Order: sequence, then structure tokens, then C-alpha cells
Amino acid sequence: MILLSPYWLFAASAILIPIAIHLWNKRQGKTVRVGSLRWLEASASSRWSSIKLNNFWLLVLRCLILILLAVALAQPVWVHQPQAQKGQKAVLVSEELLYTSALEPIEPVIDSLLQHGYTLCTYTSDLKNIAQEKWRQIKNRSTDSTLNITQNHWALLPLLTSKYKNLQDSVWLFTSDQSRYFAGTRPEAIPENIRWIPVATEVTSYWLQTAVHTSPDGLLLVVGQSTREAITYSKHRILITTRSIKLPNGQELQLQRQNDSLQASYSGGISQVQVQQEPLQVAILANEAQQAEVKYLQAAVQAISSYTGFPITLNPDTATADFAFWLRQEELPQSMSQRVRQGLQVWVQQASKPSAQKTSMALSGAEHVQVRQVSLSGSDAGAGLWQTNAGETLLQVQQLGKGKIYTFRSGFSPAWSGLGQSAQLPELLLPILFPKQKTTAKHDVRALDEQQLIPTKRVAVAAAAVPEAQQEPLLKWLILAAALLFIVERWIAGRRSKV
Repeated sequence: MILLSPYWLFAASAILIPIAIHLWNKRQGKTVRVGSLRWLEASASSRWSSIKLNNFWLLVLRCLILILLAVALAQPVWVHQPQAQKGQKAVLVSEELLYTSALEPIEPVIDSLLQHGYTLCTYTSDLKNIAQEKWRQIKNRSTDSTLNITQNHWALLPLLTSKYKNLQDSVWLFTSDQSRYFAGTRPEAIPENIRWIPVATEVTSYWLQTAVHTSPDGLLLVVGQSTREAITYSKHRILITTRSIKLPNGQELQLQRQNDSLQASYSGGISQVQVQQEPLQVAILANEAQQAEVKYLQAAVQAISSYTGFPITLNPDTATADFAFWLRQEELPQSMSQRVRQGLQVWVQQASKPSAQKTSMALSGAEHVQVRQVSLSGSDAGAGLWQTNAGETLLQVQQLGKGKIYTFRSGFSPAWSGLGQSAQLPELLLPILFPKQKTTAKHDVRALDEQQLIPTKRVAVAAAAVPEAQQEPLLKWLILAAALLFIVERWIAGRRSKV
């Protein structure tokens, strides 16, 4: 309780008045009839010698009334303090960790957080809670689960920050560091109340990249191998009746022919490609300003053909091309856009509106190439394939009918980047010229460096708005109490006057 006008409390000193009156007032004596005064002895007045309180409880009532009136003049207010808002505490785990052996190293940390009041949730679009019984079942599983997970952890971060946006909130986020779970542009910042911990996973994956007929009874296969560090490819010449390939780790890649396609399976993962019957037709169309780019593309395409043994024909005729490099500033002609819908794959590299950059792009192993310029033109639609270490998308792909459009926002010449001089450029272009089926994207288990994965900027979280304290005036209640006491005082005083 607070007083808006506390100086009025001095009015409570008015209680001295009824106290003085009670002390001064002498009780009226009784009348005694006597026959003669000569038998009475003279005595002094006892007014001052017999001062004492009379009607004590009546005095208390009158003093209390004056005190209540003084407090009422001071304008007392009862303050209702709002309850402090409790923060939310959550530990979120992505699905690719929950159902694999990669969860084991972080299980003690999660258990400790749960004991400290944290809630366990899945890092999915619904942020679903995991009950204690479900968590025990997950920890006690004996085998890894094979899941087809398509989550984009960067895309889910805004959802997470919108739910846990208060300073009192605390979030621990555990995800895999595999690049297949991160697409698009990395968020620029992450709130300070979110602690993101990437978990390293040691996995090796094999898949069938492409197959081509080399003879009536022979096939040439390119098998992809993905580890945390890199993606590599190996050639295998087999008979069309071969049903398995021996892999370096001692296991086998199982093969099954299905009409014009070949399916391979490894550790529950399936990849399927069309068997190439004819040479791949590639067209490179460039204006004068981008002629320096052409030689790097030609060398990379020839290296792919030489390594894989697949016949690739460079032909500027787009009418018969399977893949076209469009290195011009003009938009794609309508005729080519129609062919994309029918299955043509197009690489668009307009090289317009260049912006100077000081960044790099990570390749297989520990190699990094410099990126000096990035084109500001082009749409942001599509999924990112190549990214700089700063999280900026260099190459993105957009599905259009049966075909795809790859938009490259840099270049291969030294003025743009060091990609053209890298020995890994053919390896980068191989899965683009010979794309895998959509179902084989899960085989890429390369890891992102923590500096590439987590936003570098930490944003301070604003404290939650505290509701204002509610004030309730007590004036009317004090006046009511004083009035009731006054009525009681008058009733008691009236009864005593009759005695």
C-alpha cells in the first residue's frame, strides 16, 4: 500500500482532542441528602488529584475514527504487483539425431537439461513435445531408423525464435552438421538465448550416379561415395547381368535392372538412374563478354567425359541439346523455356550487376577457392546447391516442368573466382550434367563447418514487457469504516448517558 498524500497523516494528531476531553471531564457526583452542614468537614477539590480515563473503549472508538479520516485524506492506494513471467526452457533435437546412433554422445546432456526443468521437443515445423516414456523408448532402441527427412534447419530458425523470444527463455538446439539438412541462405543472426550445437556424424554413403551402355552386353557405372569430408566417384565396368559391385568397405552395392533404368541399393538407401544410350549433347552459348568463361566449361566437360568414359558432344544447336550453358545477359528465349519444360537442363550465367566480395567456397577436403565477385541479378527462387562460407548462395536450381534451370551468380574466370582453376570443377559439374534422382539426395552426408552452419551474429533478446502494477484506491473503504465506527460510537455514548 502507498499513500499519494502522506502529509495528511499529521491530521491524526487530532486524537489528542478527545483524549484531553476525556481526561478533563470529571464524572458527575451523586446527590446525597443531609440534615445539617455543620457535621461536614471542609475538603479541597479533588478535580486535579483524581484525573483518570473514563469510558476507555468509547475513547478508543473516537480516536480510531479520527485516525481513519486522517489516513483517508492521505489517499491510500493498494498496489497489486503483477507476477513475474516465467521463461520457457526447451531442448530441441532434430529427427536425424533422435533415431540414429549419433544421439548417444549427447544423451547425458539432454538428461541433465530435463532434470533442470527443460522440455524436450523435436526440431520440426510443429516443435512437438516428446513425452518421458517416448524419450526412454528412443534411448533404448537397438538399431538406427531409416528416415526420409527433408527438413531445412535454417528455414526453421525463424519459427524457433518467434516462439522463444523473451529474455527469460532458454533454448538448447541439437542438429546434425550434414549439409543436406541446410538449404538456401543462412540466417544472418541468431538470438542470444538459443544455443545451437551441431553434432558430428560419421557416416559413409554409396549410390549409383549414372550408367551408360558401352557395348551390347556391357555397362559403365559411376558410383558416388560421400563422407563427412568429400564426395568422390569411382568407375565400374560390368556386364549387364551383374547383380552387385564390391565396395571399398567390403560391403556390396546391389543392382537391379528395371527396363531402361538401373536401381542400386546400399544400407537401406536406394538410387535409380536412366541408362544412357546416346552421347550427352551439351551446348555452350556465350556472348563476347563471357568468352573467357567458355574455355573453363569446355575443359571441365571434356575432363568429365575422359574420366567417366561417357561420350559427351559439344554442339551449339540447342534443338538437340540435353544440357545448355546460357552465358548471356539476355533472358532465356521462349523456345528454350519451352524445351526446359520438356526435359532440357539449362545453366544460366548472366554475369550482370557484379558486386565485389571477399569470401570463399569450401570444396572437397580442406580446399577453399576464392570468390571475388557475385552477380546481384537473378531470382532467389529455387534450392541452393553451392554456397560461400558466408552463407550466400552461388548456385541454385529450380524445377520447371521436366527440366531444371541452374542459376550461377558468379563466374569461373579469375576475375570472378578461383573455380575455373580448381581441379575439382569437373567433380562439381558431374552431378549437374548427370543428375541423380530426387530420392538419392539423402546420400550426401558431407558436413558443414560450424562457421558456415551457425549464424555469426548474436542478437540481444529484449526482456518481456512487464504489465503495469494495478492500483486500487482505498478511500471509499476507509470512509465506510469511519462511518460505521461513528454509528457504533453514537450508540454506545447514547446508552451511557441514560445510565
